[in-house]
Amino acid sequence: MNILAFGSHPDDVEFLCGGTLLKYKKMGHKIFIALTTSGNIGSNVIEGRENIAAIREKEQLEAASFFDAKVRFLRYNDEGLVDSEALRKDIIDAIRWANPDVIFTNPPQDNSTDHNVTGTVVGRVMLSLVGKNVPSTVEPMKKFPSLFYWDTSAGVNFVPEVYVDITKEYEEKIKALLCHKSQISWMSEYEDQEFTDSCRIICEFRGLQAGYKYAEAFSSFRLHGVMPNFALLPL
Repeated sequence: MNILAFGSHPDDVEFLCGGTLLKYKKMGHKIFIALTTSGNIGSNVIEGRENIAAIREKEQLEAASFFDAKVRFLRYNDEGLVDSEALRKDIIDAIRWANPDVIFTNPPQDNSTDHNVTGTVVGRVMLSLVGKNVPSTVEPMKKFPSLFYWDTSAGVNFVPEVYVDITKEYEEKIKALLCHKSQISWMSEYEDQEFTDSCRIICEFRGLQAGYKYAEAFSSFRLHGVMPNFALLPL
């Protein structure tokens, strides 16, 4: 299968979906990552948006190597994302590029506008993925993928439908997350705790709910004619 993780910023994927992607990799599936922004305001230390974006894209490519993943950057401005015809076309192109059986993306009720817009638009374009007359540089898909939303940043306003046991993958997930070196001091200052601590806490919390040491939680996207296939998850 082809698996697409569609995030808003570098580190979204590793933080909330990394363990699940590692399970898919072990099973021999192909992993793709797409990002709507390159996180070009995500630093109080690095000068210049272009420099921040370049550093964060390099970090994302390093992290993606843990999943043997191909990466596509859409390069919209960080915290400037709005639903638009251009964004929809770019997201359709990115999804068709990966031709996924399963998509994971940001939930539309998270703490960042970029997260909310990315997750919302990915859902809104689902029916367009198979349309032959939809403007796109990539051939239409032949079938609808299953779409799942990963957890919110701290589990707030999120009701899981399914949990993936990532106990065996947790340490590798953290190694991938730590590739985002530019975010370690930035996020620690922002959240008043260590960068990896917030990740550990949410994985432990979801693990506690599901009866595992560490888990990642997901909910599903549902639309007439586009229903999730839970059998495709690495449970």
